[in-house]
Amino acid sequence: MSQNKIKSYLFDVSSLNDDSFNKLLLSVKKYRRDKIEKLGLKESKYLSLGVELLIRKACEDFGVNYLDEEIVIGEYGKPSFKNSKYFFNTSHSGKYAFCVISDVEVGCDIEEIKDYKQRVAERFFTEKENNYLKITNDKGALFYRFWTLKESYIKCIGKGFGMSLQSFELDNDGNDIVIKGQDSYSFLEQTYDGYQIAICLKTKEKEKYLHNTSLIQFN
Repeated sequence: MSQNKIKSYLFDVSSLNDDSFNKLLLSVKKYRRDKIEKLGLKESKYLSLGVELLIRKACEDFGVNYLDEEIVIGEYGKPSFKNSKYFFNTSHSGKYAFCVISDVEVGCDIEEIKDYKQRVAERFFTEKENNYLKITNDKGALFYRFWTLKESYIKCIGKGFGMSLQSFELDNDGNDIVIKGQDSYSFLEQTYDGYQIAICLKTKEKEKYLHNTSLIQFN
């Protein structure tokens, strides 16, 4: 496998029905099947299965043995391979499951773009970030851009919501958004079908990954 490798995967679970769900469920690991079957809502079951199918596909593409590789969960919920040298992360929102795999530490988030949530922004974003929101015309788009960037970062470093979103700040650096005072992490972003996607990579060499990124869709 070449260096500076990354792939991201998207699954539209609205394409599933009961028959296809039951068939695909048999293709994932038993422990995952058991977890999925315990979920109450059909939408939750479909999204959970979608995430697992993307993990399986990522393993196939990167030469990781899906059936034999063990996934371990960190203190704040970050999943990782126990034995593989590769890193992955997952997210879901609305009708989409999302997964990214890379050769560096990675975190991701996907969110359906909806209305601007001022109270949420004031609670979780810094004063400077909120000032950006006040002067932009499309507050909803910027809100979800900030949210996905921040969440992808705390997932990348393995802290999840054990770390306050106000404890670090996003800032403009030319055309890029960066973490103020922190140059060891880079972001990749994409807006797709009314959803905002963010990927955080533990690397200063964003360009090497930017040109190797591919978004693979499943229907």
